[in-house]
Amino acid sequence: MEITFPELNQIFKNAYAVLALQMFRMYCHPDFLVGLTLKDMTNRVYQAVNKRIHKDVIQNYCAQVWLTAKNSYPAVPADSLEVEIISEYCDEIENYNKEIAYIQNKLIKTAASLDNFKFISSIPGAGQLNSALLLGFAGDISRFDNYKQLNVFLGLDLNRYQSGKY
Repeated sequence: MEITFPELNQIFKNAYAVLALQMFRMYCHPDFLVGLTLKDMTNRVYQAVNKRIHKDVIQNYCAQVWLTAKNSYPAVPADSLEVEIISEYCDEIENYNKEIAYIQNKLIKTAASLDNFKFISSIPGAGQLNSALLLGFAGDISRFDNYKQLNVFLGLDLNRYQSGKY
């Protein structure tokens, strides 16, 4: 990306996100935006990404990319090998993301059969994945007499900072 369209790295902080990968795949070179209006660009990206991403978010990112493309000076032409490599890397990252999601779902399904899973995942902020990871690492948490033993087993060091009586 540094030689084809370096400004994209400042716009997208999480390069593995669905929207970022699609933008990298479609517009990894500023020449790909020549002749496109912001509306056309937004519609193309919206059709390509999952419909769970709100169109206003997509339009905001498209506007940033569209404006920065005007002042971008890439080091390679639009038909270079690097552009194809970026597309292949995007496909590879997308496959890894799918594999990670599959493994997480499988882990949650496995942990759902345990007795403590529903109890732990009902704690606000715990979530199903964190509960599954906790049970996978600690095993049967009923073997601990209190939370302090569980903290020691997990290697947690809870420091409490307080001033006065609060």
